[in-house]
Amino acid sequence: MDDLDHLVIAQERAEKRFVDQRLNGLKNSRVISATDCIDCGDPIPKARQKAIKGVQRCVPCQSLSE
Repeated sequence: MDDLDHLVIAQERAEKRFVDQRLNGLKNSRVISATDCIDCGDPIPKARQKAIKGVQRCVPCQSLSE
């Protein structure tokens, strides 16, 4: 596998985790929006959302994932 294959797999896993967390939030009557971190569920600060379009993680969770 090359780097591109690894990136595609990582993106697919992130998307699946994102959907799973949204579904789990609905099951638990907790509304999680697209502006919440996909890992911890906390709101992502608006400044971060403006700086990085489509951001899915808060800074602490992004640091842990890297």
